[in-house]
Amino acid sequence: MPRIILDTDPGIDDALALFLALASPEVQLEAITTTHGNVNLDLTTRNALALLELAGRTEIPVARGSVNPLVREYVSAAHVHGGTGLGDVVLPEPTIQPIRQHASDYLIERIQAEPGELTLVAVGPLTNLALALRRAPSIAAQVREVLIMGGALRVPGNVTPAAEFNIFGDPHAARVVLHAGWPIKLVSLDVTNITHVTREQVRALAANGSPISRFINEMTRFYFEVFGPATGNSVLRLHDPLCLAAAFRPDFITWEPAYVDVELTGTLTLGETVAYFNRAGMPAPNVQASVGVDSAGFVAWAWERLGKLFPKE
Repeated sequence: MPRIILDTDPGIDDALALFLALASPEVQLEAITTTHGNVNLDLTTRNALALLELAGRTEIPVARGSVNPLVREYVSAAHVHGGTGLGDVVLPEPTIQPIRQHASDYLIERIQAEPGELTLVAVGPLTNLALALRRAPSIAAQVREVLIMGGALRVPGNVTPAAEFNIFGDPHAARVVLHAGWPIKLVSLDVTNITHVTREQVRALAANGSPISRFINEMTRFYFEVFGPATGNSVLRLHDPLCLAAAFRPDFITWEPAYVDVELTGTLTLGETVAYFNRAGMPAPNVQASVGVDSAGFVAWAWERLGKLFPKE
C-alpha cells in the first residue's frame, strides 16, 4: 500500500485529489505539506486544514511550507480557483493547526526515518521539494516514488503558450526536482487536459446528499459559472486527482520514458518543459512521462469513489 505525503496548494482540483486519497483504501495519506500556488500560503494551509476537518480526518498532520518561489515572484491562480482557493466557499475556521516544522524539514525527517517507504505526490509548485533536496540531497535515494502534476510536453501550456502553471510558478525548483535522480512519474497537461467532468456530473455527485459532495458542488460553482464562461471552459479538468491516482492506479495512464528539462531564461518561454523522447545523444530519461490516458475510465472510477466514501448525514 503506497504511503503518501501530498504536497499541495488547495485549490479546487487539489481538494478533489485530497478527497480521492481519503476515498481510496489502496493508499494511506500520511501527511499534507502546503505551498504557495493557486492562492497564497496562508489560504492554502487554511484550506488543507479545513478540508481535513470537513472530512473528519484531523489526525493527518499538515506542515506549512514555502511562501514564495525560489527565485521568481509569486504567481497566483485565484482567477481560476476563486478568492478563497475553494471557489468562493469559506469553510469554518479549522480547529486544528499545522505542525511547527517547515514542510521541507518535515519531508526530510520523514523520508530519512523511513527509507523506501514514502511516496511524494506533488500537485503544486515544487518549492518545498527543491528546498528539501538542497538541504538533504540523499533523500532522492530514499523515496519510494515521486508523482508530479506539472508540465506540458506535446501540448500548449495553460498559463502561457509554453508553460503549465505549477512549473511556471517555480521553474527553478522544478529544475532541481526533475534532475534529482529519484524515480518520477510526470503527469502533465498532455493527459490532464483531456480528463474532465461536466457541471452535470458534479451535480449528479452532489445528489447523493453527503456533505462532501454538496461542498464539491458549491466549490466548483465559481469555476463553472465565473471562470469557465469568461475563458470558454465548459468542463473541469481533473489535473490533480489524476496525478494522485497514478500513485496506485498507474494503469489509467500510458507512460513513456523521457528526458525533461525546464526553461529558465526565455523571456516568452519561462517554465516551459522541454521533453526529449528517444533522441540520440541526449541524457538518459529522468521521468516516466504521461502520453495517454483512459480518461473516461478514470472519471467513472474516481466519481464512484467520491460518491461512496462520504454517506448522507
